[in-house]
Parts: sequence; structure tokens; C-alpha cells
Amino acid sequence: MSRRLPLPGAARAGALLGGLCLLLWGLSPSLAPATPTPETQQAMIGKVDYQQHVGAPLPGALRFRDAQGDIVTLDTLTRDKPLVLAMAWYHCPQLCPMLLDRLATATEGLPFDRDAYRVAVVSIAPDEGPRDARRIERELHRRHGEAVDGWQLLSGRQPAIEALAESIGFRYAYDDTTGQYAHPAGLVVVAPGGTISQYLFGVRPDTPDLRLALTEAGQGEIGTPVDRVLLRCYRYDPETGRYSLAVMNLLRVAGGGSALALLGAVIWMRRRERS
Repeated sequence: MSRRLPLPGAARAGALLGGLCLLLWGLSPSLAPATPTPETQQAMIGKVDYQQHVGAPLPGALRFRDAQGDIVTLDTLTRDKPLVLAMAWYHCPQLCPMLLDRLATATEGLPFDRDAYRVAVVSIAPDEGPRDARRIERELHRRHGEAVDGWQLLSGRQPAIEALAESIGFRYAYDDTTGQYAHPAGLVVVAPGGTISQYLFGVRPDTPDLRLALTEAGQGEIGTPVDRVLLRCYRYDPETGRYSLAVMNLLRVAGGGSALALLGAVIWMRRRERS
């Protein structure tokens, strides 16, 4: 059974940073066809949210086009590997590029081979297509090189976009008068077979959380023995979309005499990953 949880507190604040795409776009008259009023901004941001559907399946038959114009279905992306999924606006001026840049940086620090998991970015705008995806692909390669090799930059028709957004709880809004989107920011980690495993909220995903999320989604098929020990010592918090040290789990794993030593080792590994 899936968990359907609205975002509280800090997690909602982090995810709703994506709504600032609307505000930042409106600050550039040369880019926007019209500047939204404060009332319009507030109304649109009020529609933006991430509802967690952990345990729910993705609609695998949905069809999108990749940067070369070829058809890609969701079930081909999740058939045998974990998937890191982001929904983004390819014409977003700041926050979507920031999220993708941070994701690329986070993947560079992972101890896994790049072919052990997949990354897919799906445009939320039905008027964006393979040409826009190729532009984003070029920009990412220029900044991150081979770290983004194999990423799928996808676009699709409105029904497919809406069906995917609904399945992952991604609530966004479009303003016809300004041609602007407001949307949440974050990543969805999907297990092989297409079941939603975890959410990582905000525009700054970090390597340790992504590493643990992929290890958990991979169900023992990805990661090292150390990763699996770390996963037992950390607990995913759906309210924050992050992993935190679970002291009781640490004690169970380590046993009384070695708990402090294991705690020190865990803290050292986390600091090393963040440096």
C-alpha cells in the first residue's frame, strides 16, 4: 500500500522553492510576456505541492520522446535498475538548472557505476520537445561532462505529463496569461519494476542522501556492504525527504561495546562524502 503524505514544515518549504521559478521569471521583462501580479503569484504558488506516493507504481505504459526524438516508455526506464526521476521546465531560468546541476554534482560522488542506475528528466511543458531536450543536454555536458552521460531528457504530450505528475504527487500550475509555470522541486527515486521508493526534496540533493536512497531502492542489487550497513543505521524521514542517523538502529547493528566506534566511523564517512 502506498503512503500519500502532504509535505509539512521544512520539507514543504524546500520543495516549494520550485515555485520561485514563477517569481524569478517575472523579474525579467525581456524574458516574460507579462509580469504576474502578486495576487497571481500567490494563487499559483498555492497550487504547488508534492504529495508522497511511496509504494505506488508508476504508469509504465506512458510514452515520451528523448532528445533524439525516439519513443521511451517509463517501464523501459525502470525495468531492471533504480531510477532517479525529476520533473522540470526546460525554459526555467534558474531553479530547474540549479536542481539538475546539483543532481549531476551529487552523482559524481556516488560509489556506484553510472550504469547501475538511470536518471530521467521529464519536461512539464507540452510545447517543449526534443530540440529543447538537446539544448539542456548540451548545457549539462558542458558543465559536467561524462557525469551526465546516459541521462534521459524527455518531453511528451499533455496527457502523459499530467498522468506522470499525478502518479508521483507532483502538483504544478500554469498561468495562461504569462506563459509561466510554478512547480515544486525535488527528486523521486524509483525501485526496479517501477515502484516509488523515496523522495528527496529541494533544489540541493546531496550525495549521501542520494546514495542511501539508491541503495534502498536497489533492494540489495546496488551498493556495497558498507552502504547496506549505513542504510540500517539511517532512517528515511518522509517529513523532510532526508536520511537521519537512527541511534537505536545504530545500537542494534553495533552492539553495546562497539556502538561508539561505529558511530565515529559513520560520522567520518558522512563528513568525507560532504567534503
